[in-house]
Amino acid sequence: MPVVLSQHFSPHDRVYEDAEGSVYHYPRQYFTRIRPYDSFVYYRPLGKSRERDDSKHYFGCGMLGLPYPDPHRPDHRFVDLVRYQSFPHLVPLKDPLGNYYETGTPTQLATQSAVRQIGELDFLRILAAAGVAQLGVSQMPSTEAVVESSYAGPPIAAPTDELREIRAIPGGTGYRPHGDRVLDVYESAALQERARADHQRVLKLIAAKTLALGGRCWYNNNIDLFVQVGPSRLLVEAKSLVNPTRAVDRMRYGIGQLADYCVRYEHKVAGATKVLAFGRPPDHETSWVATVLDRTNVAFVAAVENEIVPLNDLAREIALLR
Repeated sequence: MPVVLSQHFSPHDRVYEDAEGSVYHYPRQYFTRIRPYDSFVYYRPLGKSRERDDSKHYFGCGMLGLPYPDPHRPDHRFVDLVRYQSFPHLVPLKDPLGNYYETGTPTQLATQSAVRQIGELDFLRILAAAGVAQLGVSQMPSTEAVVESSYAGPPIAAPTDELREIRAIPGGTGYRPHGDRVLDVYESAALQERARADHQRVLKLIAAKTLALGGRCWYNNNIDLFVQVGPSRLLVEAKSLVNPTRAVDRMRYGIGQLADYCVRYEHKVAGATKVLAFGRPPDHETSWVATVLDRTNVAFVAAVENEIVPLNDLAREIALLR
């Protein structure tokens, strides 16, 4: 059954770790309403900070992915938005006849509920009013399909984001919105990994080692971690590895991201050693990815319990990663 997801724009109005168009964060009371691969429509509540043109309107739609636990708050979950597009036309709560789109009646809506189930016909009425009824969510680009293929990434002219120094890895995606720009499918796919437990664990272990040695850490909406300890500088791309048999796909995608960021952020990361960090080691059948990464000049590490384990020769040469 389709759902309506309430999404505040301003981080000052949010109590959850959402990334609009990519990841939705929600508490236990909505666990049963969020179901894998259901369709959704976004609704913008009236924020406390300021009213926007899209306040009290539906503004986008897509498809949910698989929910997964919040590693820091067991009474919360994340769900990826595997397909998303913003509406070409905003849709108000009521249709021209004065009936609510969600119900088809004039009865007052319970808009204080952040996740609301709606009927398929009501969902399609909202899409029709937005001008996307002929497209439908099944034709949108999918982040799941993107991460199963080689990384192509956005064009070189894609927007960049200032590196922000951190003392701790941020919860959720750590995404900071800039204006009204909609995330592209590659940015969205990258952000969807950040909230997962193994992705966060490997970054936290690297950051802890860096800070213990008197080093400094930075990140932004694209770069998972950039660290400096003395003259040593590392550009770290972390990869969640829920399924260890997917190590080859994860390696190929990670190499593409590192190459992308080395070009887009050349003025910041020039000369840094590229590091691919897995949330867990690959299985025996795919352990040969370590050799591939050595030959492409990428250090390879993985989290094993509370340790960072170097998995190729280049990683073993870097003191911080030993």
